[in-house]
Amino acid sequence: MVELFVSDMMSKASDHRAHVLVLQEKEGLRKIIVALGMLEAQAIAFALRKVDIGRPLTHDLFGSLTRAFDIELQHVIIDRIDDGTFYSVLYYTRGDENAYVDSRTSDAIAIALRAGAPIFIHENLLNRMCIRDEQNGAISIPITAADENTLRIAMENAVKEENYELAMKLKEEIDSRHHRSTTDLENTKEYE
Repeated sequence: MVELFVSDMMSKASDHRAHVLVLQEKEGLRKIIVALGMLEAQAIAFALRKVDIGRPLTHDLFGSLTRAFDIELQHVIIDRIDDGTFYSVLYYTRGDENAYVDSRTSDAIAIALRAGAPIFIHENLLNRMCIRDEQNGAISIPITAADENTLRIAMENAVKEENYELAMKLKEEIDSRHHRSTTDLENTKEYE
């Protein structure tokens, strides 16, 4: 496991309602980008700046509720990605009992920041999803981090530019997602 911290948060230039959160490993330079909506970005920004607005927001209320029942957040783990969306788990303890709760990554981070709990990611997921700094301040993200619509647009552009090698890689990623979805559906039917 690799511990992460919030290194930056930005709004997308084309849409100020959409934000990205940059998480960086504590002991290195690898980073991942998590897409956020405006409300999630606000909740994280308030936690980072320790803003007190007088009345508790949902993430504050969640923390108050867990403290009232002596439940302590131990850590958050970003444990997988599916179609460009990260998934996380909150790990709690209460006395000798342990429990975990599935969570949207944005909510998990907002809760962890308020609780002072560490945020982790699996090493192999970080290696697969880390961004690279390119020239002129641009960054590149792995194709596995993009949603399917973005992949299809990139594939069309690659074909127009006659970059068939990139177009094939994008098509393979799209096809692999459909194969995973079909396999997941078949496995779900087995248990019904």
